[in-house]
Amino acid sequence: MRVVICDDDKSCIDDIYTNIQSIMTENNISAQINTFTDSEELFECGNHYDLAFLDVEMKPFSGIETARKLKTINKNIVIFFITSFDKYLDEAMDINAFRFIKKPIDVKRLRSGLLKALTLIDNTQVSFHLKEDNSIVTVSSNDIIYIEIVGRSTEVVLENKKYISANKIDFWESKLVASFFYRVHKSYIINMKYITQYSRDMVTLAQKYNIPISYRKQVAFRTAFFDSIGG
Repeated sequence: MRVVICDDDKSCIDDIYTNIQSIMTENNISAQINTFTDSEELFECGNHYDLAFLDVEMKPFSGIETARKLKTINKNIVIFFITSFDKYLDEAMDINAFRFIKKPIDVKRLRSGLLKALTLIDNTQVSFHLKEDNSIVTVSSNDIIYIEIVGRSTEVVLENKKYISANKIDFWESKLVASFFYRVHKSYIINMKYITQYSRDMVTLAQKYNIPISYRKQVAFRTAFFDSIGG
């Protein structure tokens, strides 16, 4: 696993680095951790990262800009924003940030967030039958934005492709067991990593798909959603 920390505060970098290294060792995970105090230098290396810890207020690229660039290299990268300010929360949600951690670093919160993030860095493959000819397609669960019941079949929506699956919604609910999948409605299972806007009875995924939240699911989903972004 490749991890990057970028912050213009060296003491903050050291604090995060020490905690990440400790957690990785405890969980027998091999990790390469790169650190930068300059956001431009981060990209000069040309590395592909699975996990990033970014200060929001950096130069020459802000943490938000840096995150957007990192996502063009790996769209499934898990992003933590480190900052003293709440005013960037909306922008952080727009790019599906995983956590928003305030300075000074709360070690307990950082630790719980990282342990949960490790469960998201998952390339689980799901194989299913197409309705049209019963041929088998295999996709990464990370790439699934949502599943919708369509007649007696289900539609599998990815970023650049859609499939009509012969499998029922219960099949998908049994396969998509990671904590970031949630059945918000009898007809929909969503990937919370793609949420870009949330209200009591609706979520927007990938800035373009509006998915209803059923009345009976609203309270439980609110808890799950805010837990997924760190409260």
